[in-house]
Amino acid sequence: MKYFLKIFMIAVAMVTAIPSFAVSDKEMEQAKTLAAKHYLRYANNGSDYLDKLNPTSMSELTKSLKNKEIENIKSFNAVAVPKDYASWDKQKLVEYWSSTFFKAPGLKEDGKKCLGILARNLNKINVSASAAPKEAAPAAADQADTDARKPEVTSSPAPSPAQSPEKSQSQEETVDNPVVDQVDTDVDAVVAQADADTGMAEEQTPKSSNTGWYIGILVVLIGVVVWLVMYASKSMKETGASASGNKDMDKEIRDTKRAAKEELNKMREQYASSLTSKNEDIKHLKAQCETLESQLEAARRDAETLKRELAAAKEAAAQRPVVRESVQQSRESAHVVPAAHEAKPQTPQAKGPGLPPVVFLGHVNQKGLFVKASRSLNAEYSVYRMDIPDGHHGVFKVVNNPDILDRLLENPEHWLAGGCLIENPEDADIAAEIVTLQEGEALFADNTCRVTKKARIKFI
Repeated sequence: MKYFLKIFMIAVAMVTAIPSFAVSDKEMEQAKTLAAKHYLRYANNGSDYLDKLNPTSMSELTKSLKNKEIENIKSFNAVAVPKDYASWDKQKLVEYWSSTFFKAPGLKEDGKKCLGILARNLNKINVSASAAPKEAAPAAADQADTDARKPEVTSSPAPSPAQSPEKSQSQEETVDNPVVDQVDTDVDAVVAQADADTGMAEEQTPKSSNTGWYIGILVVLIGVVVWLVMYASKSMKETGASASGNKDMDKEIRDTKRAAKEELNKMREQYASSLTSKNEDIKHLKAQCETLESQLEAARRDAETLKRELAAAKEAAAQRPVVRESVQQSRESAHVVPAAHEAKPQTPQAKGPGLPPVVFLGHVNQKGLFVKASRSLNAEYSVYRMDIPDGHHGVFKVVNNPDILDRLLENPEHWLAGGCLIENPEDADIAAEIVTLQEGEALFADNTCRVTKKARIKFI
């Protein structure tokens, strides 16, 4: 217990014995001179000669200045300097001359560019320690009172001659610091009183202040080591528990990922199987559509043929009663009506010579006449397909055949404009098909075929 108490008292003595620092008049003058030199150097670009000067006072600096710098230093000297600098430390001295001073009005802005290098040079100034208060006399009085109250301590044997020089030397080393002597005296008194209270009568061997420091450092180090061991043990336990928990969590995550991957693979297989089945169904339906389209086209052609045959049959049937009625009237009135005026039977109007029910025609010229007719599609000049139900009137549409599509789209003005009204002529370059929205009409007469109504088409 006494050793820890002594260590505590020694630490208090060392803290109270730390010297304080204060700025002297000489150091203040030196800092002001250094600030003035740097200010004048940057206030005028032609003041580089100041770099070679190392003045220690303002008077020494002023003697070396040129006219321009003498003008500039007037504004520097016009700034009032605080009078309480004796209580400043080095940090406050550097802060004032490298920052606070230059915030005053009237100083040139160019001169303030020196603050960075000025602060570094101000830090090189040494600030002296202030004198400690002299309390040797009170310390001696306190020592006398302490000795009077502790007779048992004074009865201890005197130090041997071998120890005397060491003690004398220690006293000579500490005589310059009365505060330390006072603290050491108080420490000895506390230790002696503790020995008396506990009944310990062992001899006290003088200990130097360095030994106390070593003991204090050793105790602190032992405490730090113990704390580190406890902290490391606790950390290892927490790390082990965390590692175990992490392993369980990692295993759970792996199992979850594995299950999700298996489920994903199963869904992919189902999707692939479903996609294959749908593709087969689409292919089958497409084939059915093509077959139905072919059958529909054939049925449409048969229907048109039957329609034409029905129209011809109706026309022939309508003419038969007229013929029989004319013959009967001729027989009844043969004795009145001359043979030259005998009524002639009406016959159906004959179709154009050699016209088939379906013909393929070329383009329409500027006169509105079709050119180049043929019974079958000709890839070189055919453009339209025309149905002729009665031999005189026909309906036509553009042939949508890939063999002639490129030719028609390359020059739609030539091939299509004469017989068609085009809804979107600007899409000819990107069209893949020509659709007839409304069939056109034509009339056969005098071995020619003339457009009477243009067809409406669209590019798609």
